[in-house]
Amino acid sequence: MVTDFTKPSETTGQPRTLNTYIWYPAVANTGHAQGNALRDADVLSGRWPLIMFSHGSCGIPNQSPFYAEALASWGFIVAAPSHPGNTTFELSTCSQPAVLADSFANRPADIGYVASVLIGASRSEPDSPFYRRVDPDRLGMTGHSFGGQTTLRVAASDRRFDAAVALAPAVGEGLSTLDIEIPTMVMGAELDSLTPFETASRDAYALLRGPRFLVELLNTGHCAFAIACGESLCGNGCQPGTASLDETHHLTNRYAVPFFLTYLARSANDTSLLLPSAAPDGAVVVAAVPSSGRVPLLRSRLPGLRVR
Repeated sequence: MVTDFTKPSETTGQPRTLNTYIWYPAVANTGHAQGNALRDADVLSGRWPLIMFSHGSCGIPNQSPFYAEALASWGFIVAAPSHPGNTTFELSTCSQPAVLADSFANRPADIGYVASVLIGASRSEPDSPFYRRVDPDRLGMTGHSFGGQTTLRVAASDRRFDAAVALAPAVGEGLSTLDIEIPTMVMGAELDSLTPFETASRDAYALLRGPRFLVELLNTGHCAFAIACGESLCGNGCQPGTASLDETHHLTNRYAVPFFLTYLARSANDTSLLLPSAAPDGAVVVAAVPSSGRVPLLRSRLPGLRVR
């Protein structure tokens, strides 16, 4: 489902239209087939956890359909608003410093607004397809790159959110004071030349105080978490001989889905799949602090055990 929400800009007060893609558990044989999903299908009965997704700089809301579809298939609603001015549709200007600063100021509010609208529709709008379908007490956050940074900022500032997964987050000095207490996973890539694992991902992990995990995908780069990989936009990790997108997408879901099932849906209480000893080929859990106990931060990689 694709719909628009409009709110005032945090910086200018002008209308800001958030073109939003929404994935959700669907009623079989409704809507129409589109790839591996159903478009505009009826929402399956139930109170589903809501996960907000924030796209990367100069990106698009539907940049990671493999991820959103997997989460929806496991019983989550995933809503991904655009961040106007900082999308692919403004490619000639989206990376200008003033535009990036404006997006930085607006992104958390974009996420919070769409979450509020969907929760409100679930509570009091019988004509909404999401009426009585969103669980307001199970709210998650995720995103890639600039959206991974947005994920960390939302996790630190919006107390409604219960769990977060930051994918290759862009972390700089301005985020060093964040204090994130909710369960959070940071997932980065070994060959990432835009938000390097050894700086950005480790710096993001250092902001976490609650249950937390740091996962590294091997032999891949910044766009391991997106639908396409091109060196001109993604930097290192797209060249022949690196991990395929099918492999990195599988690994992204391999970690994010059980994390959200455990810490957001609360339908699982076994974190064994998230620990270093269970890491499949192509990934390493560099650090893990589950609900109780601690697995030490790893400085060298462990040989992986394949888990399907």
